Amino acid sequence: MLLITGTVLAAEGSDASPDPFDAAVDAVKAEEFGLANDLFFALAEQDDHDAQFNLAILLEAGKGTPQNYSLALEWAWLAQLGGVTRAQALADRLAEKLLPATKDMIASRIDSRLQDRLSKGDSAAIMQYVAFNQTILARPDLETAYIWTLIGAALNIAHAATTRNDIEGTLEPRVILAAQDTARMMFLDQDMALLFAETGVASR
Repeated sequence: MLLITGTVLAAEGSDASPDPFDAAVDAVKAEEFGLANDLFFALAEQDDHDAQFNLAILLEAGKGTPQNYSLALEWAWLAQLGGVTRAQALADRLAEKLLPATKDMIASRIDSRLQDRLSKGDSAAIMQYVAFNQTILARPDLETAYIWTLIGAALNIAHAATTRNDIEGTLEPRVILAAQDTARMMFLDQDMALLFAETGVASR
């Protein structure tokens, strides 16, 4: 019931025309969980955060695929970073079942995934990478988070400036100045104004 309710809520606001997400929801309702897994997985790989959340639920429950807490946490964390509010409780529940080393490996994979999106100019990944360094890592990397808020604010990304100011209040002056220099060099060397000129993949 939790999965069906979650998918219906996640699908609200979508148009009436059939799409893979709707098909995945229908598969869940029909208890065709293997098909639902396949459909949600394909969407999750395309950074559809609602699909990531629902895939995590299926993996936690072992519906249509063997139960796997590690993969479920990975998708739950990605959904959480993508703004799915219900994903945090799911991620917290899953994290309690795993060893620190396993959680570190999952975080490393997410780090690589987000950095790949950033290298391709996906502007939606900027604040997700900030949140990743603030909240997902066992030892938060506030300097890296601050660097990306500086970049995000320069690009007028929503909430970047506010988050930048909040993080700045926790850092030493020497760290702030070094991070600002790093952000400027990255911004210029990688021509980020052009790189992020077009919006990345939109989430549901």
